[in-house]
Amino acid sequence: MSEPLLQQILSAVTNMQKELGEIREEQQIIREEQQALKNGQQELYDLMTALLHRQEETDAKLEVLSTDIHHMRGEIAAMKQDIQALNEKVDTHNERLNNLQLDVDFVMHKTTINERELYKMRSRLF
Repeated sequence: MSEPLLQQILSAVTNMQKELGEIREEQQIIREEQQALKNGQQELYDLMTALLHRQEETDAKLEVLSTDIHHMRGEIAAMKQDIQALNEKVDTHNERLNNLQLDVDFVMHKTTINERELYKMRSRLF
């Protein structure tokens, strides 16, 4: 083989090695970017998992609150019935007290009349 041909082949091999080195550098950069993307994706996955877990906790708390509210509504309805019954008893007692007051007033009136009559009778006797 001739010297110029060998020089061309050596030059071509050197250029290919240089290009191969550049390709390897670009490949390394791509791998690093790919790893960064995988890391970001893992962070997003972890964040999404945490959000889903928190959502489940929130749903459970909401369910407990809903149950508590339902229970409280039942208690409030029972309290309203109790209050209604107590109001009816108070009304009955008030009516009885009014009747007693009328009776007391009547008895006092009759007592006054009787005392007057007794006074008149005593005055006539003595």
